[in-house]
Amino acid sequence: MNATADKTAAELERKVSERLAGLPDVDASHIEPHAEGTKVILEGSVDTVFSARKAVLSAETVDGVHDVESHLTLTGSKDRPSAGH
Repeated sequence: MNATADKTAAELERKVSERLAGLPDVDASHIEPHAEGTKVILEGSVDTVFSARKAVLSAETVDGVHDVESHLTLTGSKDRPSAGH
């Protein structure tokens, strides 16, 4: 990668990290985004499959991201029924 591509990748990673940190009900402290061009790879762990889906969907909404690949692992229960639903 050249310096411009490195800067662009770092900027995308920063934007995705900020977006993930703002998600309610998702502990993004164990998610690390890695940008390769316009593709972002999410690595790390989340507690539920819903958290993983929220993380992917959120990353897809960041300007400049055209594809998101999830390498997230689950640490807790996959499907917890939410109260009242």
